[in-house]
Amino acid sequence: RGSDFSQDEKMAQEDSAGALLRALDRLRAMDERFARILSDPHAYRFQCVLTDCRCGTSGTSKSDSPSPRLEKYRCDEEYFYPASMIKLCVAVAALHLVHRVRVAHVPDFELTTPLRFRYARDDDGSTRSFHEISRDDTNRSGGVITLAHLIRNVFLVSSNGAHNLLLDFVGRSTLRQFLFAHLGYKHFRVDCYLQDSKFGPRPGDRLVGVEASLASGAVGLPFGDDLLNYVFDPRRPPDSPPAPLFSDYSLGSSYVVSEGDWDRENLLEEAGGIVQRPKDMSRKNQASLIELQDFLIRVCRPDLFTEGRRRFGGSNKPPDILSFADRAWLTETMSRKTTESYNPDYREGGAYAEDWNKLFLPGVLKARSGDAVRIANKLGQAYGFTLDNAMICDVETGRTFFLAACVYTNENGTLNDDVYQYDLGESLLAALAEACCLELGIRD
Repeated sequence: RGSDFSQDEKMAQEDSAGALLRALDRLRAMDERFARILSDPHAYRFQCVLTDCRCGTSGTSKSDSPSPRLEKYRCDEEYFYPASMIKLCVAVAALHLVHRVRVAHVPDFELTTPLRFRYARDDDGSTRSFHEISRDDTNRSGGVITLAHLIRNVFLVSSNGAHNLLLDFVGRSTLRQFLFAHLGYKHFRVDCYLQDSKFGPRPGDRLVGVEASLASGAVGLPFGDDLLNYVFDPRRPPDSPPAPLFSDYSLGSSYVVSEGDWDRENLLEEAGGIVQRPKDMSRKNQASLIELQDFLIRVCRPDLFTEGRRRFGGSNKPPDILSFADRAWLTETMSRKTTESYNPDYREGGAYAEDWNKLFLPGVLKARSGDAVRIANKLGQAYGFTLDNAMICDVETGRTFFLAACVYTNENGTLNDDVYQYDLGESLLAALAEACCLELGIRD
C-alpha cells in the first residue's frame, strides 16, 4: 500500500466499495510520473470524483435498482480553472430555455431553425456600430447558424465562439438563476467569454437581438435577461454572486501578456512582456468538480436524482431539466467522436485524432474494446490544466460510471507561454480511466 494515503483513505480503501482509491493504487504502479503526481497532489492540483451507478449499499451490484456510490479524492482542495468543461452548463441551459420558449411562444421553432444574432458595439465610447452574426461555414446545411450546430461544435471541437454565442443568448443573470435558484448549485461562475478571434462575438460586443427564420417568417426570440421573467418565477430570490469555493485564487508565479489577448488583466500592461507575479483567477469562471459531475449526472441520468444535492434514489424526484427528446439528442451529441461527425465534417484531413474530444477514451480502450463503450463527456484544457467530466457506459452490460478529474502540469510556473506538459496530463487522465474500468469490472 502506498504510504502517501492518509489513514482515513487506507480505511476507505479496505472497504469493498473503495474502487477509486484502488484505481489510484493502480495508477501509482503504472508509471513513475503518475507516482510522482500522487506523492505531491497539491503541487499538481490533482483531484477526481467517481460515481458508480450500480452499487448497492455495500458497494456490490445486488439489485437492479441503481443506488450510486460517490467516491472522491481531494475534490475542490485547491483552485482549478474549469476551462471548457463549463460549456456543458451553458449548452444545457440553452436547450432548457428554448424548450420553454417553444412551448409557450414559438411552437414551430426547432433546434435546426436558422438564427441571426445582432450585436451593438461602442467603438470609441460615443459611436455605436452594429453587426450581425448569422453564418457558420462549418454547417454543411446552408452555412447557417442553428442552436443544434452551435451545441454540436461545442462538444465536437470545443468551439469557443459557439459557446460565446450561447452564453449571450442565455444571459449571465439567467444562467445564474438556472444554476443557483432553479437547480441549487452554489459555486458556478460563468461570466467570461472564451477567446476566439475567428467566430462569434468579441469583448465589447453587446447582444441586442436574436431572430429565428421560420417558415412563416422571421420571429424575434427573447434572450438574455428577458428570459428571466419569461421562464422563471418572478418571486425568485435576487441575483447573487457564487459562494466562495477556494481560499486562494492565485495561479502560477508569472504570466505572459500578449497583443490582442482577451485575458489581459490591465490594458496598461506591456504586450509581449512577462508580469512577475501570480495571476489572479478570482474573477475568472469557477466551478466545483463535484458540482460539475452532479450536473452531468442530472443531465444524462436524472432517474438517479431526488431533491437535494448528492442524494440519490428515493421518490422525491425533481423536475427534469431537459425533455426526453432533447436529452436523447444531447447525450448522442456528447457521445460522438470528433472524427465521426458528418456535419460539421471533421472526418478527414488529419486535424483531429479519434480521441481528440475524449481524454478518457485511450485508457478505456485498453480495458474494453471500443464498440462496447460509450463516453458522453465535456473536457477542458487551459492554463496548464487538463480536465474531463464523463459518463462511461458499457453498452453491452449496462455497467455505467461517472468520472471527473483535473490535473495541473506547468513546471516553469509561467502562464500563457504555451509551455505546459499537457501530454503528461492527458496520459494521467487516460490511465485513471483505465484503472477505474478495471476496478469496476468493465473489461474484455
